[in-house]
Amino acid sequence: MRLLFVLKMMAMAAAPVVPLVAADTSRERIEAGVRAQKAGDLKTASAAYREVLEKDPLLTRVRHLLGVSELQAGNIGEGIRQLEIVRRENPSNRQAIYTLLSTYIATGMAAPAGKIMESNLRGDLSAAGRFMRGSYAMAQGEYDVSIRELRQARKLDARLPGVSSQLGIAYCFANRLEEALPVLESALRENPSDGNAAAFLGWLYKDRDRNPEAAALLEQTVRARPEDHGALFLLAQLTQSRGDSVKAVALLEQIIAREPGHRAAHVLLARWYQQLDRANDAARERAVVERLNLELQASQPKVD
Repeated sequence: MRLLFVLKMMAMAAAPVVPLVAADTSRERIEAGVRAQKAGDLKTASAAYREVLEKDPLLTRVRHLLGVSELQAGNIGEGIRQLEIVRRENPSNRQAIYTLLSTYIATGMAAPAGKIMESNLRGDLSAAGRFMRGSYAMAQGEYDVSIRELRQARKLDARLPGVSSQLGIAYCFANRLEEALPVLESALRENPSDGNAAAFLGWLYKDRDRNPEAAALLEQTVRARPEDHGALFLLAQLTQSRGDSVKAVALLEQIIAREPGHRAAHVLLARWYQQLDRANDAARERAVVERLNLELQASQPKVD
């Protein structure tokens, strides 16, 4: 399964404390922004924070709020820009640094993530610091390092949000599946809404033919993250195995509508359309698979 639907919003849940140095009118605007942000009205929240920052650009905690609001709105570049200003002007703001690093890791930006690791987190032996190091190592494919750091983070603070599911996922990528299983089950008990734990645990259950449990978890994941094509693909396979071909086909059709180059989904669709006597649809999908295969072959380097 694809790495890093893991960290995307990891450090964004908790907002920084409203700065006490703000004047009364600014404080009112900040509080209005926080209320809007909590309600999901991110446009209003960002506008309130920008209004305050126009009067006092040095309120880095407000800039932190603005950066988080922009990230939550999907404006990754602007969110990063604001948080980089916070990191530069207030390097002691660990929360902003963790959020920024999480964003770099989640979006595959290894170089700036490595820079933060080196310049800001070198001596950070806190649970959160080790969580960040473990997550960065996992993104780099250094799974043994990742497991070591995440185990230490969990030992220091078992209640750190996401630490158990992240450790379980690291075990999965290291192919240490027997160790992953109890950790992910524990993560889901601690936080039933943990989509990362649910998705990977569903994958493990499917691998062990625990199909009803796998389906329940994958359905939970897809409801929470409809864009998670890995979970949707597994759910389609489970649905087909239970004899509901029509629903399984509909799930695969969702995938290719969002990701037309998803070859595995096209392969299965061709087969399942044929089973449903939808010959024209099956032929179309086989043609798509053939085209994708040719494109893949053309992209491979030629060997003399």
